[in-house]
Amino acid sequence: MSSETPPPTDWKALEPLLVDDAVRALRALLDQNPGESFYAAALYGLYRELDGPVFLPGLAAHSLGALGGPPAGRFWEAAWNPPDWRWDLSGFESEALGAGAEAAAAAMQSTRRAWLAGERRCVDMLVSATKKIRKALAQSHPGQLAPGFVVFLHDEEGGPAWVRRCIGEKAFLALMPEEDAHESERRRVAALPAEAQAQYLVERLGRFEGAIDGEDAAEWLCRLGAPAVPPLLERLAPKGRAWEAASLLGRIGIATPEVLAALRRQASGRGEPPDRAWAARALAFLGDSDWLLAQLATGAHTEVAIEGLCAPYSAFRDRTPLALDYRPLETLLSFSPAAEARALAILKPGSSYCSLRTGEVDEALRGLAAPHARVRLHAASLMDDRGLGAAAGRRLLPALAERIAHDTDAGVRWTALYSLAAWKRAGRPWHEAVAHAARHDADERVRAEALAWLGAHGG
Repeated sequence: MSSETPPPTDWKALEPLLVDDAVRALRALLDQNPGESFYAAALYGLYRELDGPVFLPGLAAHSLGALGGPPAGRFWEAAWNPPDWRWDLSGFESEALGAGAEAAAAAMQSTRRAWLAGERRCVDMLVSATKKIRKALAQSHPGQLAPGFVVFLHDEEGGPAWVRRCIGEKAFLALMPEEDAHESERRRVAALPAEAQAQYLVERLGRFEGAIDGEDAAEWLCRLGAPAVPPLLERLAPKGRAWEAASLLGRIGIATPEVLAALRRQASGRGEPPDRAWAARALAFLGDSDWLLAQLATGAHTEVAIEGLCAPYSAFRDRTPLALDYRPLETLLSFSPAAEARALAILKPGSSYCSLRTGEVDEALRGLAAPHARVRLHAASLMDDRGLGAAAGRRLLPALAERIAHDTDAGVRWTALYSLAAWKRAGRPWHEAVAHAARHDADERVRAEALAWLGAHGG
């Protein structure tokens, strides 16, 4: 196997190690607590970063006595949340954890597609492991397991769906009947006419209980699109809650004259600061940056206008249809020293930037050559996603190498290095530019980043 093709990540081969480790730790726990009736054990805390490390989950268990009664009927309750449980066994000695670290290291050097496939295989292996762990405990300690005892893989992203895979539909509905009731309510709402759905969902904003909480309602409203606009416009009126409606209008992306007029009134009014700021951000997401720039020109609502103008370059932009466009930011940075200083503070390195979409490569490359260093830095930071594909990489990587070699700003050079490194093996043709930076760059931080890249790639 050549050095260009990392070994496959065989997560399935780790399953016997993980099962043995978990069963050993849980049997010891049961032996040490003979008076407890355990209702659940869980693998939890699976950590993974896209294209990055994967850390196998820890282990926890809970008993009816520790809980103080039968478990609640929803996945999101403390009864089913391992970090809230009495016994955390994550510190048990494990051969699987060490082997998993080696497998994850191999995955990090592979392709994006291989990494995603490896993540799926890892989850499949963990689901399978929970079933074997439960079977082993049922054979060795049946008297200490409460009726309906389960072992499952807990993950907020995977949610109840992963639990269903681990324990089966029948056991899931028996232990978490509220989840089924909530799904029935969601199906009922989905069957309503779109306008009725929107009215119902707007009333759920800011709520934490029930089948559809505020977060679910917000996502649903965005999927509805146009039917959600009228009730959201009504929601702009109450002080202190208008920010949520404004943010959703920005996400939906329908810039009618009525919507723009309502948001402009909110942004320039005397409402609560969050309401005004989110109205300005929504205007920017709807492409109304010219109005925000006009506020700067007249000296009106300067702070709110700057907040809005910076919003399209933050991570929230990814939840909107707005395309990347650096022109409003370039105008803002050229407006006045005070406006520039405030914008630089909002968009400081390390703040949450938007992601680059495949159709935005041209604008990102234009930004990478902009006269303002912060625009160049922002553009360089967006180029760290090798998931954009090989065609994008053929255009982005040489431009990053050019910035590494010649940009006058150390922050831009460092960011370009970081983004180039994120493309892993695809960045190797620009080895010489990195080697030159490692030897000759005037900035110590840039030299250190370049040396780290060379060390990772045998340079």
